[in-house]
Amino acid sequence: MIRKTRGIVLHTTKFGESSLVIHCYTEQAGRQTFMVKGVRKSKKQNRANLFQPLFILDFEVYHKDSRDIQLVKEVSRAIPLNSLPFDITKSTQAIFIAEVLYRVVREEESNPVLANFLISTIQYLDTMDEASPDFHILFMFQLSKHLGFYPQNNFGADRIYFDMVSGRFKTQSGDPEVYLDQGASELWNRFLSSDIQSVIEAGFNGAQRKNILDNLVRFYKLHVSGMGDIRSLEILHAFFLKM
Repeated sequence: MIRKTRGIVLHTTKFGESSLVIHCYTEQAGRQTFMVKGVRKSKKQNRANLFQPLFILDFEVYHKDSRDIQLVKEVSRAIPLNSLPFDITKSTQAIFIAEVLYRVVREEESNPVLANFLISTIQYLDTMDEASPDFHILFMFQLSKHLGFYPQNNFGADRIYFDMVSGRFKTQSGDPEVYLDQGASELWNRFLSSDIQSVIEAGFNGAQRKNILDNLVRFYKLHVSGMGDIRSLEILHAFFLKM
C-alpha cells in the first residue's frame, strides 16, 4: 500500500553503500523510520541534501504494518526553508532541536497539535530576520508543554528554589540533583516569563544561557525515561558561549 505523509527530518543514518535511514516526525503517524535507497549515489547527491535536520518533506512510502522501516517511493521538499540551511546560527540550533526531538518524541501515533507546533516553530525560525541565541531554549520550554511536564511558574518572594521533579518553585531547597539553587532558579523564572521578543530584550549572556540549558537538559532527563545524552549540546555551548 502506498501512503503519503509529511515528515520532519530528525536524524539520518547511512545504510549500505548508497542508502539512508531517515528518522522523522510525521503529521499522520508520529515518529516513523524510512529508508531511501540509492540516494547517496554520485548522480543523486542533490537528493541526499534534502535530509538535513528539521527539513519538512513530503514522502510517498510503500507501507506495510509488519515493517519497522518503511521504504520510500518518492520524496520532495514540502515547505522551502530559505535561511535555516545557510545561517550558521539557525543551522546550529536546528541540529540541536532535531536531536532533542529524536531522543524525546517516540510515539508512533498521530498528534496534530504537536505536529503543527513543530512545523510552525521551524517556519518561524527560518523567517526570523535575525537569529536569536535564545530560540532553542524557549523551544525546549515550549516543547515540554506537549510532552506533559511544562514547569509551573509559581516563583515568588517565598518560593525561590525550583524543584525539577514536581516542576514547581518551593520555599526550601533540597537534593541538589533535583533542586536548582537560588541564582539558577531566578534565571529559570526569567525565561519562563519571556517570549521571543522579551527574551531578546532581556539580554542574557552566554554563561546564563549555558546554565539554563544545562538545567533544562537535566529537567528533561528526569521526565523522559532513557533519553540519553544530547551529543550536540557541547557544540551548541561552544558556539553560543561568547554571544
